[in-house]
Amino acid sequence: MNIMKLKIATPEYVAYLYIPEGEGTPGEVRMDIDGDDAQIITRASNDNSAEHYGFKAAKAVRERVEKRIFPLQFTNAWG
Repeated sequence: MNIMKLKIATPEYVAYLYIPEGEGTPGEVRMDIDGDDAQIITRASNDNSAEHYGFKAAKAVRERVEKRIFPLQFTNAWG
C-alpha cells in the first residue's frame, strides 16, 4: 500500500509523493500530462524492491493523468 500525496499539478505535469505503508521518507513520481509513462524521480526510504512500491505508485499516477483527476491524497492498494 502507498499513501499518495499531490505535490504539484500544472498544465504540463503532475507530481505525487508516495509513502510505502504510510511510513518513512516519501519518494516522488512525476508524469507529463501528455506523456506515456510516469517516472520515479526519487525512491522512498523504505521502498522494498520486492514489493515495487515505486512502480505501483507510477502506475497509479499514470491512471490519474489519463483520467485527468488529481486528488490531493489517496491510498494506492493492491492485492
